[in-house]
Amino acid sequence: MLLKLFAGLSAAATALNISSPRVEFTGIKLAGFALLRFAEFYIGALLAYIAAVYAASELTVDMEKPQEKPSKFWQWNMNELAEIICVLVGARVTVTGTEKLPEGQRYLMVCNHRSIFDPIASIKLFGAKEYIYISKPENFKIPIVGPVMHKCGCLPVNRDNNREALAMVKQASKCIEDDVASVVIYPEGTRSREEELLPFHAGSFKIAQRTGVPVVIAAIHGTDEIVRNVPLKKTKIELDILDVLDGDFVKSHTTKETAQIAQKMIQEHLDRKYGKKE
Repeated sequence: MLLKLFAGLSAAATALNISSPRVEFTGIKLAGFALLRFAEFYIGALLAYIAAVYAASELTVDMEKPQEKPSKFWQWNMNELAEIICVLVGARVTVTGTEKLPEGQRYLMVCNHRSIFDPIASIKLFGAKEYIYISKPENFKIPIVGPVMHKCGCLPVNRDNNREALAMVKQASKCIEDDVASVVIYPEGTRSREEELLPFHAGSFKIAQRTGVPVVIAAIHGTDEIVRNVPLKKTKIELDILDVLDGDFVKSHTTKETAQIAQKMIQEHLDRKYGKKE
């Protein structure tokens, strides 16, 4: 939304300036002037917006205070930031398999983790209000990112502390039970650097087992190529919804068994995508 607004205002400002009878332009000069004015306005507006979000996040967000309900204001800002980041890094994000998503009920989505851009791509596709993301505590310390995540209801998970991990499961379960949002978690626990997935943490699936909701299995690829491609090449990012394990299935299996099923499904899908021979 902001990007479209910036572009429209920039075009209007350019039109007003070039209509002055005091200045005569050739076609090339006119195009160059318009491009320069667009760049000036766009960059200025973008920097002003980011500065405003930073100031608001530092002055108004109390990271020690639990966020009982996601803030619509900060969800809007998260949507805008995801849109801006995707444009800046040249990411083209697409999704397949959305027809498989459960209708009329919340669920747990599990996905492989390739890059810090994974949740950004998801937010670009679905919007911030649809999901609450589970992330490692370090991400909540990043300026702008941490406060925005906190106000949007995202939850930190410390896998090295059983008590804190259990508290996260209870909070995430409550979000689902209260119909606040579905939950997204990356069971590898950290970004995998190779094509081979890291072992899935069985504890990630306790949220679904506790609430009885379906588990949506998704695979993302392309986000790990963004850093290599910027700024010369655009990056194609694909999020594929592979399958859904219904609540009864999840309840009748251990979290370890469910984790193994999800990992196997995602790994086989990625092997096909990358052309890996069996």
